[in-house]
Parts: sequence; structure tokens; C-alpha cells
Amino acid sequence: MLKEFVEGLGGFVAAGVLWEGVKFIYPEIKRPIEERKSAKNTLHNNIYPILQSASELYGKLESLAKEDFSTFINPEKSNSLDPNHNRKYIYYLFAQFWAQLEYLRLESQYSSLAKLKKGNQLIRFIETFESRKFRILDRSVQRIIGECLIGPKDSKFRILSLNEFLVALEKEDSTLKPWISVLEQTLFQIVPLQNSNYEVRKKANNAKQKILVYGVIIAALIDEFDPEYKTVRRRPIYKNKLTSRSKKLIRDLLLTHYIPFVNRKPFYY
Repeated sequence: MLKEFVEGLGGFVAAGVLWEGVKFIYPEIKRPIEERKSAKNTLHNNIYPILQSASELYGKLESLAKEDFSTFINPEKSNSLDPNHNRKYIYYLFAQFWAQLEYLRLESQYSSLAKLKKGNQLIRFIETFESRKFRILDRSVQRIIGECLIGPKDSKFRILSLNEFLVALEKEDSTLKPWISVLEQTLFQIVPLQNSNYEVRKKANNAKQKILVYGVIIAALIDEFDPEYKTVRRRPIYKNKLTSRSKKLIRDLLLTHYIPFVNRKPFYY
């Protein structure tokens, strides 16, 4: 009887010790599961607005490519009825896209996203958009413009609407206008001066090609995260507007080193 009691007590003590051990390691087991779940929620909540803004921006870049950037170079031949307003809309689309990326960065710092395959791929795209080789503006300027479009609403952040963006640009003390002016100056680099020399024309063409290549990266982002185009519309790649040098850059650097996981690589050049 005593022996059975001692053995039962020993089992109870062993179970207690085991439970204490489980309680000690359980948080360590639970933490990565919760982090992965949080990362999935972050990706799910942010990928659609990112794709939406990406699709709108790419659509506008495709339109600019078709008109050979007449909105900036020769407004009389622009496809837009109001080229001046169209330019402001283009600034907004760039700003909106950068704001969506910046919102994701502020919300997650990318740390949790890196635990997911798709999250890590999204980070690689963002790094490419900000890389020295492919970015439109300096990384800090792109981020500042993005931050300027993130406004509070009901204790949450949201992206400014087009109307709010235009109003913000007109304010005398606008904090947005100086940074949009940087984007404006960059886009107007594609305009060669009358009777300009070869170097000026070359610089203008390089600026144009940089914007077009940036658009190809946006198209690849859409294809990678919405390959069946269930949420956004995707348009063809403007290959005929890309120079052989730009196509080589896309083939040998962008798709080989920056985003090598992208499918259908020849589709982009």
C-alpha cells in the first residue's frame, strides 16, 4: 500500500515537474507561431492596397510610354485633355505608391514579413524600388513623399486622396510641395532643350528609360503577387519603348540579382 502511494506520489511529482517545464518552454514555442500569424495578417492587409496603387501607377506609365511622354515633352500631343492636371496626377500616383510601401514599413519594420516566403519576396521588391540602380529619387526622398501622404483618421493611418493631395500642394506652408518639386524636376529631365547637344539629349533619354524600367519592376510586382489578376488589372509590357541597354539591364541585373525568383523572365524584355 505504502509502495503504491509512494509510486503514485512520485508520478505526480514527475508530472508536476514536467508541467513546469512545459510552462517554461511554451512561450518559446508559441512566439514563432504568433509571429508567423502576425506576419500573414500584415501581408494580407497590405498587399491589396499596394497592388492597387501599383496597377494605377503602371497604367499611367504605360500611357506615357504610348504617347512618348508628350505630357511632359510636348503637351499639345498629349493624350490628356489637361496635361498640367495630368502631370499632378502622375505625381500623386508615384506618391501614393511610395506611401503604401512606407505604411507597410512603419507598421511592420519588415521584420515579421521576412519569416514568410511571399513576405521576403515583397521586401526584395521594396529594396529594389529603393536601390541606387533603379530608384527614381533618392531613397530618403521617396520615403519622405510617402510619409507626407500618410494621414491619421480615427486613430488609424490612411493614404491621402487625390483631392487632399492637390489641396496640400496649394497650401502656402505645404510640407509636401518641396518634395514633390524634386519629383517634378526629375520627370522634367526627360525634356531635351531645343537645339540641345548630344549629352543633353542623352541625359534626357536616360531619365526616360529609368522611369520605364521602374515601371517594369512595378509590372513584375503585380505579376508575382496577383498572377491571375483577380484583384487588379495588368497591362502589357511596353517592350518597344525600351532601349537595348534597358533590356539588358532588366535581363542581366534586375531579374538575375535583384528579383531572381520572378517567373516568366523573358516576358519583361
